[in-house]
Amino acid sequence: MDRRGFLLSSTVGISSASLAAPVAQAATDEKGKNPKFVYRTMGRTKLEVPVVSFGVMNTDSPDLIKRALERGLKYLDTANAYLRGNSERSIGRVLKETGMRDKVYVATKVLLARDFRKRIFSNEDGGFGPAATTENFNKQLDQSLERLQSDYVDVLHIHLCESAAMVNFEVTMKAAVKAKEAGKARFIGVTGHRSSEIIRAAVDAKIYDVVTATFNSQLEDKDDVAKAITYAQENGVAFVAMKTQRGGQRGGGRRGGAQGEADSTPFNHKAALKWVLNHKGVCTAIPGMTTFEQLDLDISVMEDLALNDQEKADLKLSSLESGAFCQNCRDCVLQCPTKVEVPTLMRASMYSEDYGNLSEAEWTLNMLPDNYGLAACGSCSNCPVTCTHGMDIGRSVQTLKRQFPFCA
Repeated sequence: MDRRGFLLSSTVGISSASLAAPVAQAATDEKGKNPKFVYRTMGRTKLEVPVVSFGVMNTDSPDLIKRALERGLKYLDTANAYLRGNSERSIGRVLKETGMRDKVYVATKVLLARDFRKRIFSNEDGGFGPAATTENFNKQLDQSLERLQSDYVDVLHIHLCESAAMVNFEVTMKAAVKAKEAGKARFIGVTGHRSSEIIRAAVDAKIYDVVTATFNSQLEDKDDVAKAITYAQENGVAFVAMKTQRGGQRGGGRRGGAQGEADSTPFNHKAALKWVLNHKGVCTAIPGMTTFEQLDLDISVMEDLALNDQEKADLKLSSLESGAFCQNCRDCVLQCPTKVEVPTLMRASMYSEDYGNLSEAEWTLNMLPDNYGLAACGSCSNCPVTCTHGMDIGRSVQTLKRQFPFCA
């Protein structure tokens, strides 16, 4: 079954199933570790985790989270904004009912307003969140802790930093450091999609312990990102890989294409995840999972990280595709006559079409100011923007308009 089939078969909303039973004991060796797992240490944090972790972005199913813990995963990545808080609530419920809080590492994220044109944080509300002030930072963190039913998180990220200037924004940096000093966060970090720039800026800032950023075999600047990951490793900063399987459907081909038609080329998600984990500087990856089948598939890569001949061939084939993954180069914004935030629209399209996460897609669209978002696309009958990497932007925009007419 492909990813779309998985998504359609998964439960939407918080499951009502009972979690009263204790979490089953995973098969472990004499040191308390699963012998089939590969473990790495997260830099100077000294947290030791399996190289596959759980990106809890597209599900709020307590049963799936519980199964991940039963299988031996230890690092749960969430955010204040994911599924309108239901991701954090579900994690909190599971950890409370199973008594696993001190055995699991939880990472969450604070998301504040930004100026999309300048790629800096904003002191005015709008653009993904409330104004980037100390007060709003602390309010969001406290809300996350309440949902998680915990008085601390293991890693607190400043979310979606898309420039070195955002990584080094004094207000958020100081707020994160104070949260760490107060014991609300054991470690602090940043996330972002412009990976090489973000990783190096975070290391050079000297205060961050963790960086979570995009890394996959289809990034055009993957060699530069790999060098930045090594730079982080050499300086004791842990790197966590996201978008490892390029955001595509499990078991399916890429969507879109020059004529807006689906390409049936198969995509080997297991090979893609292995490719990421073969980079020793990657401490762990956080693929998003919505079904037990996906959980089992991702965990299975730890049985043997070596790429076999077929997997190498599949990766080579997928590298020849165009338009499968937004590179976040922002050339599209320069072409757009109204300077719409096209990369964010493409991210919303990915959430909707590839992840099946309509809630996250709608939230992403609604958080864009009208003059940057889908509403501004209404002035064009046909999208004049051509993606330099082959994505069919016009098709994706039209699909978003049909799916979310109230945002257009």
